[in-house]
Amino acid sequence: PFCVCPVTTWPSSRWLLVMKNNGTVVAVGDNSVGQCNVSSRTDIVAISAGLTHTVGFKKDGTVIATGENYNGQCNVSNLKDIVAVSAGYTCTVCLKKDGTIVAVGEYCSDISSWTDIVAISAENSNIFGIKKDGSVVVMANKNEIGQCHVSNWSDIVDVSGSLLHTVGLKSDGTVVAVGDNSFGQCNVSSWTDIIAISAGISHTIGLKEDGTIVA
Repeated sequence: PFCVCPVTTWPSSRWLLVMKNNGTVVAVGDNSVGQCNVSSRTDIVAISAGLTHTVGFKKDGTVIATGENYNGQCNVSNLKDIVAVSAGYTCTVCLKKDGTIVAVGEYCSDISSWTDIVAISAENSNIFGIKKDGSVVVMANKNEIGQCHVSNWSDIVDVSGSLLHTVGLKSDGTVVAVGDNSFGQCNVSSWTDIIAISAGISHTIGLKEDGTIVA
């Protein structure tokens, strides 16, 4: 009945967002730049948290944002026909009904040409898009350890990235990963029956069909 959006990707951030089933949002924790000023929001469909800003899109396809706007990552008031949002480090990425991308803020200038996108994920300074055919496109601003080497992935339905590794969920419930494996966070090749994934700073978590967790 609710969506919990913890800000665990950003080491300097300490707040938590919860979207309720009536379309409202509650937030607790660090509110130093207004990132928790969400209590007046209604008709929210999904939420996403960046480094110091919070984004959500509404039933009517419009977008709201609050928090730090130094790089223009909260300049979303004129957007419409949005079906998904993802808040990156200092940017906001929005997926439109027609499969194109609109983005504001930093590190997002080269994705306006993307088409046939069905899902998006803004992770740190990198932005991932999943296409209709299950392939993945990426705008790689930081790829120092190969965390953006996803061009050979196929049948992908979800992507989650952290500081130094990226995880992809395939349509058959298996998982692929690239990047740093110092703590075994990319040891996911044996996972099966996965329906959701999340990449932390140095760990990976998967939710299985039976409701159990692997990590």
